[in-house]
Amino acid sequence: MVIKARLMLILKADDVTVAESDDPEIWQAAFEAIQAGLVGSTLKKQDEDLVEWVPEDERVAIRSFAAELGVDVTDVLSSCHPRTMHPYLFLNRRHWEAFKRQTPERGRNSVSNAVLAITLLLLWAEKINIDRVSLRDGMSVLRAISASDEHASRAVENCSWLQRSAGRVVINPEEISKAIAVARAFCLRQSPEWPEDKPTAQHPPEQDD
Repeated sequence: MVIKARLMLILKADDVTVAESDDPEIWQAAFEAIQAGLVGSTLKKQDEDLVEWVPEDERVAIRSFAAELGVDVTDVLSSCHPRTMHPYLFLNRRHWEAFKRQTPERGRNSVSNAVLAITLLLLWAEKINIDRVSLRDGMSVLRAISASDEHASRAVENCSWLQRSAGRVVINPEEISKAIAVARAFCLRQSPEWPEDKPTAQHPPEQDD
């Protein structure tokens, strides 16, 4: 008797299964890429195929999110797993660890847990037309990966690219480049490339008559 094995490709975020497929073309392409050692380059060239498991109403939003951050769709999917259901983002712990390791705990370029989570959430919320994001929403993103921030409120208040207004948090339009730099760095597991601060206008010295 001949027994045929049923091959299944399973996509996990840490220990959570987020998608699976028994389509032979999909797992064959993944298997060949792994065998050839071309996982990164091959999968990134197949963004359109990789998002077949993503619901149709999320695909446009995910591509727009990736484009704004200047990263590949696969980077967004692997780092944030954005969805249209609460808490909307399911962050990858390895990306979290890499980002925190490459940013200072204190000082001008530090990024607190709450600020990182809310920054990512605000940028994604814009793509799926959520017009109200609260500090509590950011805490839900943190709890999903068993993280916390005892000084969340103060951290948000002190963040130049975040603003609190009428019980919600928004991105300061004059500092959006910093928000994007943080989100991009998280997706790529690197330290943020901070935009240069605008130089202060210099007045010419007065001349004696």
